[in-house]
Amino acid sequence: MKQIVLEIEDSAFESFMGMIALCPSVKVVGESSVAEVTSQRDQCMLYAIQTLRANHVFRFGYDYTWVMMAINEGLVDDYDGFRSPQAFLDYLYEIGIEGLPTRFTLFRAYSKTLDSYPNWTFLDMDDASESLRRINVVKQFLSAFGKAKRADCNKSCNK
Repeated sequence: MKQIVLEIEDSAFESFMGMIALCPSVKVVGESSVAEVTSQRDQCMLYAIQTLRANHVFRFGYDYTWVMMAINEGLVDDYDGFRSPQAFLDYLYEIGIEGLPTRFTLFRAYSKTLDSYPNWTFLDMDDASESLRRINVVKQFLSAFGKAKRADCNKSCNK
C-alpha cells in the first residue's frame, strides 16, 4: 500500500473528489485546509525565518526568542508584538513554519534576558561571544526581513 499527500486548489477540490470516487481501491484517509500566507508582512516573516534557518543562524531553539523580543520592542514596524511566546509560535506555525521549539523554551530565555536591544544582558551565561551571537540573530533577522520587504516593494512598484 502507498500513501501520497496532494495539495489541491480549492476550486479543483470537488472535481478531484469526484474522480477519487470512481476509483474504489483509493481511499481518502484525511483532508485539511492550509492557511495561505496572504499579507506582505507574513511573506516577509516567512522569508526571514527560512533565511535564518538556511544560514544556520538558529543554533538553538531559544534563538527564536530574540526575534520575538525584537518584535515586541518595536524593531519591526509591521507588528504590534506578541502577548506570549505561545502566540508568537502559533503565528509562525500559521504562516507555514514547522519544527518550532516549545513555548517553555522561549519563555525560559525571555525570562533570563534583561534590558533592551542591543544592550541585552543574559542571566543564563556570561560569555561575550555568545551574547554577541544572540544579538546578531536579531541583526540578521532584521536584514532578511528588510530584504524581503524591499524585494516585494520592487515587485509591486515595477508592475
